[in-house]
Amino acid sequence: MFSPSKSDAKYMSSTPPSNQAGFASSTVSSAQTIIARGVRVEGDFRSQGNVTIEGELVGSLTCGGHLTIGTEASIQAAIVAEEATVSGTVQGNIKVAHRLELKATAKIKGDIIAEAVAIESGAALEGHVQIGGAKSASAAISSLANKSKEVTINTPAEAKAEAGT
Repeated sequence: MFSPSKSDAKYMSSTPPSNQAGFASSTVSSAQTIIARGVRVEGDFRSQGNVTIEGELVGSLTCGGHLTIGTEASIQAAIVAEEATVSGTVQGNIKVAHRLELKATAKIKGDIIAEAVAIESGAALEGHVQIGGAKSASAAISSLANKSKEVTINTPAEAKAEAGT
C-alpha cells in the first residue's frame, strides 16, 4: 500500500545511528543520564552508565558508571556507584567501588565506604568513613550488570579474591 519514495531513501539505513566521532551510540559505557535542576525522582533509580544529578532524588541510587552530584542537588538515598563526585547534599550511606571525591560544597550525612576518598577543605561530613572496603559496592554494581544480561568475566585472580581465598 505505502512504499518509500526515492526521497525517503536517504533516511533509511540498516546501520545504527552514530555520534559525531562516528561510533555507534548504543554502547552502555557512553550512556549519560541527567536529572536536571527542578526535577524530583522518587524510588529505586538504577543506571549502568554515567549519571549527573542537579535536582532531587529520594529512595536509592545504583550507578554502574561515574556519578556526579551537583552543587544544588539534594539526595536522600542510599547510593552505590562505581565512582562518584559529590558537590551537593546527601542524606544516606554512600558505597563507591573505586574513588569518591567530596568537593568543598559537599554536605554528607551518612556513612561512606570507598576504595579511595578525596575530601576538599570545606566539605561537611557527619558519619563514618571506611577506606579500602568497597567490595560490597563492586558486588552491587556487578549485580546491576548481570540484571541487564551483560556478562562479567573475571580473571582467575579476581575470582579467587571474590571467593575470599
